[in-house]
Amino acid sequence: MAYSVNSSDQKSRFTIKGWHVLVAFIAFFGIIASVNGFMVFKAIGTFPGTEVSSSYKVSQRYNQEIARAKAQEALGWAVEANVERSSDGVVQVLLQASDKEGAPITGERFMVTFKRPTLTSADVTLPLSEKSSGVFVGNISDIAAGNWDIVVEGYLLNDPQTPIFRSKNRTFFTE
Repeated sequence: MAYSVNSSDQKSRFTIKGWHVLVAFIAFFGIIASVNGFMVFKAIGTFPGTEVSSSYKVSQRYNQEIARAKAQEALGWAVEANVERSSDGVVQVLLQASDKEGAPITGERFMVTFKRPTLTSADVTLPLSEKSSGVFVGNISDIAAGNWDIVVEGYLLNDPQTPIFRSKNRTFFTE
């Protein structure tokens, strides 16, 4: 019995050779490395990863921070801030402050700082004005939607550099 082989069928069949595998391997990992490199570039460009410039200097002030926290607790201030964002992006802050006896705090200075958790260049500080006894108000425009840390600080009028009250809360503003 004789068998015949059609040589035209053999030439049309594709066979994977070693260089095909090498090219596919290099292309696959090249794409992965390129995407990872792009993501690292964007991540470093938008968030430097630091909240403070020198953790060593901050650690040297640790005992002072504990003393300030104890002094704030001894004050017994009750500070309640109502923060609302309107549809046009204007944020209205209404802050009510009272001392440990419940009397309104007057004559002091309060500031609210809006901080993005991941982007320090977007931080905005709003000084509040005293509307009435123990009530402080302020408006600020162009606060974008998203997560914000709201830092409320209270200062004595005779020492505007060192806050005697500090509170930090996170909120989310919708579109």
